Amino acid sequence: MSDQTAGRLPVADRAAMFQAIKRLVLDDKAAFAGVVALYAAAAGAGAALPVMLGKVIDGIGGGWTASRVDLVCGVIVALVLVQLVLMRTGRRLGYRLGERAAARLRESFIDRVLRLPLGTVERAGTGDLATRTSGDVGAVAELLRKTGPEVAVSSIEAVVLVAAAFVVSPLLGVLFLVGVPTLILTSRRYLRLASPVFLSERAAMSEIAETLTASAAGAQTVAAYRMQTERGDAGYARASTHMERLRGIVRLQTWFFPSVDLTFLLPAVFVTVVGSLWYLEGWVTVGQVVAVAMLTLRLDGPVFRTTMALSEFQMGGAAMARVEGVHLMPDEVRDAVPDGAEVRLDDVTFGYGDGPDVLHRLSLHPKKGERLVVVGPSGAGKSTIARLVAGIDRPRSGSVTLGGVPVADVPLETVRRKVILVTQEHYVFTATLRENLNLAAPEAGDAALLDALATVDARWVADLPAGLDTMLGEEHHGLNLAEAQQLALARVILADPDVVILDEATAGIDPGSAGNVEASLAAALHGRTVIAIAHQLQAAESADRIAVVQEGRIAEEGTHAELLAAGGVYAALWTAWKGVAA
Repeated sequence: MSDQTAGRLPVADRAAMFQAIKRLVLDDKAAFAGVVALYAAAAGAGAALPVMLGKVIDGIGGGWTASRVDLVCGVIVALVLVQLVLMRTGRRLGYRLGERAAARLRESFIDRVLRLPLGTVERAGTGDLATRTSGDVGAVAELLRKTGPEVAVSSIEAVVLVAAAFVVSPLLGVLFLVGVPTLILTSRRYLRLASPVFLSERAAMSEIAETLTASAAGAQTVAAYRMQTERGDAGYARASTHMERLRGIVRLQTWFFPSVDLTFLLPAVFVTVVGSLWYLEGWVTVGQVVAVAMLTLRLDGPVFRTTMALSEFQMGGAAMARVEGVHLMPDEVRDAVPDGAEVRLDDVTFGYGDGPDVLHRLSLHPKKGERLVVVGPSGAGKSTIARLVAGIDRPRSGSVTLGGVPVADVPLETVRRKVILVTQEHYVFTATLRENLNLAAPEAGDAALLDALATVDARWVADLPAGLDTMLGEEHHGLNLAEAQQLALARVILADPDVVILDEATAGIDPGSAGNVEASLAAALHGRTVIAIAHQLQAAESADRIAVVQEGRIAEEGTHAELLAAGGVYAALWTAWKGVAA
């Protein structure tokens, strides 16, 4: 496995990449053997054509009757039909084999990605992971269902043609191999040079995706700080790097393709010229020379197909190395077993990467069943608290525990059952509304789904053309930010966790109804520990307790009335917010 730099996900080496492809193919051994047998039979039928034609030529010179010539020619026609049937059947079964392998690849890749810690995914960057999930997996799927079988067919056909040449005449068969040294030398050099070039091209694609994703996600910030030129320059720089990688690929191919042409031109020339001289010496027959010469010309097909597919094969191999790199990441050891769902932050210090501390010896003890609202100015560390409680990050010092054990040591499946973090970013899957909701509770019936939607004041559901069966997503019925947030909150109700963290979860909802949603959500989650990160302070007014974070520390705690009476940080925030709201 190659070194992981700058937080990027690793890339598998060539040995691991080939082992992964071999594993995918051999998982369907019977089908693979059948496809190889069909291809070999088709190649044998194709190679028999020039061999039999050579027999006919020699037979005519040797006095064959017309009926015998007609019989052999009939067999040749039958072999053509047999080859077509075998090749078509083999290609169809090979395509199905590749599709099944591609499906297994996608399933295993998605399963691995879902088990990665969110912090690891964030450090890798959305562009890197998105490129691997879509472009790289797609390239490997194309390799398995199309490029791989084409190379396999060509390789089998080439081997059969060489064998047929030696069957016709061992002497002429030697001439048939004149181009093999050129093929081996050029192919080995190309493969050695091409692999790093194709890997760097895929990495450059990731950098482009990362830059575009960051620019699109932060479009408002870019506009606010007038960074359009800077972001544009960054995009052009990434595109220029990718263009240079593509030029490197083209430079390799400009010498490789002409070199490969010699692998079938040289044998044809040698067999024709030298074979004619040997015929004059009586060492071979005219039919043998014709048969082997035709076999060399038929070598053009598999060599050309292999040559044209080799670039795609290299690209698919580079993509496979990136996909397999995710599988080679060491599993995070998370085996702690929580006793209950009590959340505690004790003397916590935390900072991102090598940056300065964001939290400074912060302690916070939400009570079971309590609705705790965390408020404070932007950049105070509120969202960082949410990430720590959700087990996304580990503190530099101190402890963040769930049920008495470090939450970052609890298995992800357990954390996801006990703790749910809802942020402003929500994903709506291209599926029905029912399927989007059943992600949180697969066994929930329609009545439970509709009750959850009603609890979060999702009135738009009544206007859907097919109710719960309405397809959602960009190409179907799109949801705006407020509706997507309500969908996410409905999932929380259905999931019924022990701890709910709401990080500005109602920020996109109309302020006039956000309070109602908060109240309804609090009622639905009664008995559950709710930690709400809020900028809009109407959420704090009805909280059981409020914790005010300032400069990474808990500045004060208490109820709304207590903090207003204290006249401290919260009172100032409340006064400022009421003034803006008015």
